[in-house]
Amino acid sequence: MDGFKENSTPISQSIVANIQLGLPATVSRLSSKMRFIDKIAPALKESGVVRNIELIAPLTIKASGIAATNRTSSAFGGMLYVAGAVRQDILIDEGSIYKTRQESIVDVDEIDDLDNQKKLKFIDIINVYKLLSDLMEDDEKPELVLVDVPLVLERSDAPLEDRKDTIKVYDKCRETIKFFWDKYKDMVYPFNENGIKIASVGTKRFGAIIYALTEDNLGYIPDDVDNSIVKKMEELMPKIQDVGIKRLLTGILVKRTRTAAFQYDGLNKDNRLEPETLRDVGLIGMHIKAGNTTPPLLVEVLGSVKDWSSEMLDKLASQIISLIAFDQKKALPLPLWYAKYALKPVEATNNGKNVILEYYKTKAREMLQSEALESIWKEDLDVFEI
Repeated sequence: MDGFKENSTPISQSIVANIQLGLPATVSRLSSKMRFIDKIAPALKESGVVRNIELIAPLTIKASGIAATNRTSSAFGGMLYVAGAVRQDILIDEGSIYKTRQESIVDVDEIDDLDNQKKLKFIDIINVYKLLSDLMEDDEKPELVLVDVPLVLERSDAPLEDRKDTIKVYDKCRETIKFFWDKYKDMVYPFNENGIKIASVGTKRFGAIIYALTEDNLGYIPDDVDNSIVKKMEELMPKIQDVGIKRLLTGILVKRTRTAAFQYDGLNKDNRLEPETLRDVGLIGMHIKAGNTTPPLLVEVLGSVKDWSSEMLDKLASQIISLIAFDQKKALPLPLWYAKYALKPVEATNNGKNVILEYYKTKAREMLQSEALESIWKEDLDVFEI
């Protein structure tokens, strides 16, 4: 006997059977959802939920991108980390691109592995704001600055009360943001009509504008949206949720478009912004799509519906979309792309291990051994009590 029963069902047979039986049903559901998107898309566009954006050609602009990254490695019962940020200035003169100035900051240290992702998020924001502060002191400033970290913190970022180590980094991050906006807010657009535009570019909150289409929330949308779409959305929301908000927006947000903007803190009153001094300032967000294959990007700027108009947001979207030179899945506005590319040395690996952290770990171990601390660790003594 070979140990197999005659009526057994091999996995390969199950796969083939499931594909043959399930494929028609899957295709039918997808087809139904796609027809629904095709049906509702014109209404959303005509009502102002999706807006067309014109390219600036030829483009002339001085812009900066500030990007941050981090890497970790387990070591000495905790973690070593390297966090870096790069500011890349570019000048585009009638379509010709010139890279000009580059500034950077790198931080290498150890942290406890508890809440390490939150800590590193805060460290990235701190590093970006340090470069932003330096930029604001320059004699010649760019017209537009794009960063790849959030401009403010949210309620969900706050650590638990017993996470003392995380709270220290969180408080430092919050104070860094507060100091920047207290000092430089009056130099930033739209609070100064001739000021610098500072925008965060990311991928969060995709679909927020759909949930914002209610009578109570229309006051937090700076764009003109037809009231008739609100009632229609209330009727169609169960079907939209079945289709999927992301799939719906992906279907209607096409090349060179943006969604209507929304004041995030107005839509989510329980999700208070931090630092507290910026709660009255507000946070405006919108999603843009530059090309056929480029992903939708979330653009966030400080301000409220009183500060931003449709025309101002259209111009900002036009500048950012015009800075996305390639229609590719990982395409970004050129200043951010160059800044991210400049961070490659921080992310470099050898045999799957971060080069900087492996070197740092080796040197740290040598110093520990030379100072005879290795034996203290083995004796389970608390180094900090000696």
